[in-house]
Amino acid sequence: MDDVDRTDDIQLSSLIDGKRAPRELEEDTADDNDNRRISHKPLELETASSLDIKLGKKRRRRRCHRFVKLCVALTAVILIVSYILWRVLPLQESHTTTGSMDSSKKDEPNPPTLPDSIKLFYPPKTQQEIEALNAELSKFSDPIVTKEEFFNKTTLPPPSNYPDFTYTSELHFTSKRTALLFAPGVYEGIDFEVAYYTSVQGLGAKPTDVIFTNCDKGPHVDAINKFTTRPPNGSGLDTFWRSVENIATNPREGMRWAASQAAPLRRVHVQSDLLLFDGDAWASGGVLANAIVDGRINFGGQQQYLIRNVELKQGTVNGAWSLVFVGCTGETPLENSGMKSGPSISVDNSPKLRIEKPFITLNESGEFQLRVPLPSFGQSFHYEVLGSQFEGEEVRNFAGVKLGVPSIDAAENYWALQKALDEGKDLVLSPGEYPLAASLEVKYPNQVILGLGYATLKAPINGSPCILVHSNVPGVRIAGIMLEASVLKGTIPSSLLQWGMPGVHDVGDSKNPGTLSDVFCRVGGASYDRHVSTDVMIQLYSGNIYGDNLWLWRADHVKLHPGEEANFPHISPYYRQTVMGECQVKVGMKVQGEGVTMVALAVEHTIEDQLIWEGENGYVAFYQCEFPYDVDQSYAEKSFVGYRVGSDVKNHTAMGVGVYSNFRDYDVNVATAISHPESDGISFSNVFTVYLDNQGKINSVVNGKGPRPVSESDRGRPFRCRDNVCSDEIGG
Repeated sequence: MDDVDRTDDIQLSSLIDGKRAPRELEEDTADDNDNRRISHKPLELETASSLDIKLGKKRRRRRCHRFVKLCVALTAVILIVSYILWRVLPLQESHTTTGSMDSSKKDEPNPPTLPDSIKLFYPPKTQQEIEALNAELSKFSDPIVTKEEFFNKTTLPPPSNYPDFTYTSELHFTSKRTALLFAPGVYEGIDFEVAYYTSVQGLGAKPTDVIFTNCDKGPHVDAINKFTTRPPNGSGLDTFWRSVENIATNPREGMRWAASQAAPLRRVHVQSDLLLFDGDAWASGGVLANAIVDGRINFGGQQQYLIRNVELKQGTVNGAWSLVFVGCTGETPLENSGMKSGPSISVDNSPKLRIEKPFITLNESGEFQLRVPLPSFGQSFHYEVLGSQFEGEEVRNFAGVKLGVPSIDAAENYWALQKALDEGKDLVLSPGEYPLAASLEVKYPNQVILGLGYATLKAPINGSPCILVHSNVPGVRIAGIMLEASVLKGTIPSSLLQWGMPGVHDVGDSKNPGTLSDVFCRVGGASYDRHVSTDVMIQLYSGNIYGDNLWLWRADHVKLHPGEEANFPHISPYYRQTVMGECQVKVGMKVQGEGVTMVALAVEHTIEDQLIWEGENGYVAFYQCEFPYDVDQSYAEKSFVGYRVGSDVKNHTAMGVGVYSNFRDYDVNVATAISHPESDGISFSNVFTVYLDNQGKINSVVNGKGPRPVSESDRGRPFRCRDNVCSDEIGG
């Protein structure tokens, strides 16, 4: 229990033990003195009636004292029970109506006071200022180890093919969060690596309003741990939780972004080549959205990647298993099943719906604005949203935006943020961790909750979600946040985000959909307590919701206690590998609403079905899934899958779907990766499985059809199906 809980307990117990005891002692003493005085008086002077009067007074005083004590005790009990009910039981509201907005709201300051977790930079004008800015930005990069430092700890000479230094994963589970904001202007000669839990954001109306030029790399991400992970290659598989948005960059070496999940590039104009890899380091699960790339995109060994609303001026090369292109223009590659060679390529040139993530800007008067891009539909798509103008959004003054600043007090976080939501304001959450005493409830249409610098909401301990969007509330935008599980003390069905209510039919608004952009859920990892849990990470009861880059992760590795040794050091000496019974979560996402779209969805390691889709007319472009490492054969015997479409569903479309196995602890043989009804309205294209490592296997790709691995040599090779046609040979 946190300090707030202990303080409350002390306050409550003081009502019981109180300051009444001394007064009671004095009064009891007074009664004894009365007795002594009575006993010293001659008995013959006391009549029976006077004795009765005196004794009656004493009895009344004692009854009064007892009554006061009882009142105090009852008051304390009522307070304790009320406190427990508030902390442990869910709110018992129907959540089906929007309620009335608080009319007493006051405007927020604009510009707001920025906390230390937000750094605002202006363009350097002199060489001295350039050097000073580079030095300052280096403080927000990942720690480095030089080759000399590393090999001084060994007796081995440093190999000549090793780099001079490497960035490390030391901040992998840090609580530090940072947003680096850049005011409009030209930033010459600026090079810096973007660290864990750091977002780089330009504050211009267009990406070219903030431009990094005359630089070698600009903002970038290299592979990490090059001296310890497949040296000298390092890894891009752990370069999570970092982003660059709303800038233009023209580095001489090309823009390198060797990152995996939860590390998007958005609303960028890359005026050079874009390198989504670093040598032979592995990477997987990246997203590039709402961008222009003047040069060529090189995927390198990226296993799966999503490109959405991007103008590709010189096309793309390479890639490992699956590439998905949605709403792109220019030199978009042709579709390819990957049956014969190369990655599968899935293309949807005319998606029915496109919605971009909200962002903030700084105008010439020094005031902040919240910009909310408008949705576009099918052939009516506004190309200026994608093109060089980058227009098409609603502009909101920060007077109606609450800038949240985190507290260690869960109740304080809840009341401050909920008050703003109840006033109809939007929320922009500054970087940091926000434990919550109760769910943040969104009750009004078109409200925005936008996180900066990987702002992290920690779930209430009673099991209620971090965010609850009421039914029949269209147009809500939730973006740029992490949702983290807690150690639960309640017994209600739990989740991290809930949209709508069970039993309430809410089809949503097809002309004003709700949106989830860059929402990343985590069960375990950063907490020392491995009993964190939830039943479902995201529960969608309402319809017409647009998901744009979601990673729902049951941690396969967690932070070590001080002095604790890794349990699988051959896998990683830096973390504990999660084992059965730790960091429990049953299902990643359950979709029951109609017309839900997911573009870039990843679900990993849950202990039952990874994804359950029961709503009609669902659409998924890019799905990445990995079965849990720590389950036994009972997992397979219960017929759990990586992607399940409900048996009553008639229409569902999915493309670019990959499901991996890496059963570390037991020999698990799963029957199939994907399960869906056999119906003309259900289409799965470019689906595959991969046997990554260790034991067990996935025996078929979809509905019992498709090839399977048969030997160790099959590791890392995709087994494919496309439109119910499956390959008969490995990778081909």
